[in-house]
Amino acid sequence: MIAVSVVILTHNERVNIDACLDSLVGFEDIHVLDSGSTDGTVETVRNRGVAVHFNPFSGFGQQRNWAIDNISTKYDWHFHLDADERMTPELASELASVIAANPVVGGYRVPNKLIFYGRWLKWSGQYPGYQVRFFHKHRLRFMNYGHGQREQTNYPIGTLSQPLLHHGFSKGIDEWFRKHVGYARREAEQAYLPGQEDGSLWSRDATARRRAVKRLTARLPGRYFLRLLHLLVLRGGVLDGWAGVTYAQMLATYEGMIEVYLKLYRRGLSPEPLSKE
Repeated sequence: MIAVSVVILTHNERVNIDACLDSLVGFEDIHVLDSGSTDGTVETVRNRGVAVHFNPFSGFGQQRNWAIDNISTKYDWHFHLDADERMTPELASELASVIAANPVVGGYRVPNKLIFYGRWLKWSGQYPGYQVRFFHKHRLRFMNYGHGQREQTNYPIGTLSQPLLHHGFSKGIDEWFRKHVGYARREAEQAYLPGQEDGSLWSRDATARRRAVKRLTARLPGRYFLRLLHLLVLRGGVLDGWAGVTYAQMLATYEGMIEVYLKLYRRGLSPEPLSKE
C-alpha cells in the first residue's frame, strides 16, 4: 500500500466518483470532502465504504485547508484529486518512490493531461499545466486565488514527471460553460484587486512565468482574440485537430467573459440584476 492519504473534493459528482475511486489502486486511506451534493454522490461513496466529510465550499484554497485541518488522515503526505481526475499506475509508482526518499519539501507540482472527448489535448490543453496536489500536510497551506488556489510554504516545491488525467468535460459542454461563468467573475475580481503581484516574467520557474503573463494580459483589451492566437498558434493547438481548435474557442470565450466582468468593475458597476422585480 502507498503511504499517502488521498482527499477527493466533490459536489454533485455521481457521474465521476466511481471512476475516480476505481483509479486509486494501492491507496488505503481515501477520504471524500463533499460540499453539499444532492445527486447521490454521498450515497455512492458510502456504499463503497469510503469516508465522507462535509464542508461548505468557498474556494479551492479554503476547502483544501479545511481538509488538512479537520480530516484525521493516516499519513502526513496528502494527494488531492477533483472527482473528474484520475490517478494512474505510473503516477502512483512515482508517489511511492518520493515517499521512500523522505524529501524535505513542502509539496510537488503535478502535470495535468486534459482529456476532451477521449482525446488528450497536448497542445491547446497547455500540458503540463502544473498544480500542487501532492504535499506534506505540516509544511504547506493554500489560499484562494481567482477560481483556483495558490500554495503557501517555506519549503521547496518539487515537480513530478507523471501526470494525472483530467476528464474536465465529463459532465458535458453545457456544464463546463455554466461553471466557467462563475470562474470568470472570480478571475475578474482577482485581477481588479490591487497588489496582486504573483510571479515574474524573468523567473526560472515556469509556473511563476505563467502567472506573471496571466496578470499582465488581464490588463489588455481583446482577450478573446489574444487567447485564441496564443492557444492555436503559439501553443500549437491546431496540432490537436478539431478537439484542440474547439477547446481553444471555448477558452477564448471564457477570456471574453472575464473581460466583460472587468469592464463592469472598472466602471463601478455590478454584474447583479439591475432590478429585483
